[in-house]
Amino acid sequence: MKKIFVLLLSAVLICACDSRYDEFLRLIPTDDTVPAPMPLLNVHVARSIAGGAIIKFDYPDDDNVRGAVAYYTRNGADVSTKVSRYVDSLVVEGFPNTDSQVIKLASFNVNEVQSDPTELSIVPLAPTVTTVKCEITPTYGGVKIFVEGNESKSDLAVVLLRDDDLSDAALPIRDRKWVEVTTLFTASNKVYLSRRNLDPVEALYGVYVRDHWGNTSAMTDASVTPIPEYKLDKKLFRDAALPDDNCKQAKSTYPLVSLWDDFYGATAENHMFACDEAPRPCWLTINLGQTAHLSRIHTLPRVDYNIWKDAHPRDFEFWGWGEAEEPAGSENLDNPHGFQTGWVLLGAFTQYKPSGYLPDGSVGDYTSEDREYFNAGNDFDLDISKWIHANDAIRYLRVVFVDNFMTYNTGLSTMAVQISEITPYGLPVTE
Repeated sequence: MKKIFVLLLSAVLICACDSRYDEFLRLIPTDDTVPAPMPLLNVHVARSIAGGAIIKFDYPDDDNVRGAVAYYTRNGADVSTKVSRYVDSLVVEGFPNTDSQVIKLASFNVNEVQSDPTELSIVPLAPTVTTVKCEITPTYGGVKIFVEGNESKSDLAVVLLRDDDLSDAALPIRDRKWVEVTTLFTASNKVYLSRRNLDPVEALYGVYVRDHWGNTSAMTDASVTPIPEYKLDKKLFRDAALPDDNCKQAKSTYPLVSLWDDFYGATAENHMFACDEAPRPCWLTINLGQTAHLSRIHTLPRVDYNIWKDAHPRDFEFWGWGEAEEPAGSENLDNPHGFQTGWVLLGAFTQYKPSGYLPDGSVGDYTSEDREYFNAGNDFDLDISKWIHANDAIRYLRVVFVDNFMTYNTGLSTMAVQISEITPYGLPVTE
């Protein structure tokens, strides 16, 4: 009897839910129940871009459509680009030239069944690998590559090669025995990229650019001899503690000596210098403990801490004192800061931002490349063609913090500073 009752109850429940169950089944897509979608409408090229184009379209009034897909051939391979129905355009890119390209577009449903294709032709603009230009020049400790012509700010790999055999200057580039030195990455339009720690021996260097799709530029080559330089012995450094130094440590956990302790963690206390409520600009002086011709100065920020803002220095000046006697203080008003006669300007610099500052000088957004560049620190080359005393022999290095990211372009009279390391390079003078 109980079994009969259970069967009757089950039958009643099934009947009661039957209409909902049928509705549920209708919602489950199958190849048999979901028809092929209707084709895309108003397919057209919105605009051509470097190595490709942006294609716009409208979706048909068809609930089965789940998105759009484009098919094309790039560098001999069949590829596709797909977007969801919430996007009414797609990008086809990576073409190596400006030849006309045939693109086929279709809509698709949840089962990836596609509509009849719509065909159109695009004419890409010149790809970045054909417009970018590279120049190789010597720098202290290595070579420097100037890259420009990346107007679209495409992701590029800059490949540096070297051939040490200079016996046959007429040997074609393709026949050279190239050895890869390094690959650097950038998405900037105009940027200097450096490779240091190279022997000061003449060699033939070549550079070419590769994009995300494997397209490459022509190679540029130059015979270059890296300029000799050495990292100064920082064990000899000490605080000059001059009377007019006005950038004082904020507290004992942020001492001045941390600027030359060669610790690159940069976030821990006792390994970063910081000052608060200093005049704007402010400065400190390092007794190098040796006389040297400086070639460049590397600075390291407080890594990954409030980057591109707050107390990180934005504008730097470096001054040198080469006299035998210790500088006495501020006595001369012939320079912008009233420094004593004998101080010479080695160079003035702004923290470089690969993606560039906004027209008013503000930072704006920053890219992943900006972040990596910031955390890697600066290499400020002391160029005698810009500053006539850049390579003078000096014993005291004065670091002037002209602005930080908070005070830039403001009327503030005080500033704070936080910085992890200062490392001078050059040629020590034998005494």
